[in-house]
Amino acid sequence: MDRVVRFIENSVMEGTPFFATVWFHTPHLPVVAGPKYTRIYAAHEKYAQHYYGCITAMDEQVGRLRMELRALGVADNTLVTFCSDNGPEGQANSAPGTAGHLSGRKRSLLEGGIRVPGLIEWPGKVRPGNTIIPAVTSDYLPTILGIIGAESLEKRP
Repeated sequence: MDRVVRFIENSVMEGTPFFATVWFHTPHLPVVAGPKYTRIYAAHEKYAQHYYGCITAMDEQVGRLRMELRALGVADNTLVTFCSDNGPEGQANSAPGTAGHLSGRKRSLLEGGIRVPGLIEWPGKVRPGNTIIPAVTSDYLPTILGIIGAESLEKRP
């Protein structure tokens, strides 16, 4: 996040649009959180301390990005998206994380493996409480191209 924040600050200072992608490793294996974060979950077993600690650390960094966008005065005109790449590693009895009522998990083509939450924040364009729709990460490309007024270079199914 340090590099992304610097990049965004420079772009804002130069008055140029920016695009940044942040790929968090969390909570992929190996799941290892720092002591600051495992202490928060000391009442849990060791694996859960690290799992929850990693997610808390990631949440802190996403919050840091959002605060920086506001401080720079560009939050209203910046689209921020967040989603997972797949469902949880295990079932509730073997590892933290669950797909709830959906069957399947990571590495599965069942809904529990591919249906994941996604969030969009774009204060100047998207009102809180808007409609929830099913989508897939491959919807990002045509959506972003449409937002910036660009056409796809090739026809895609």
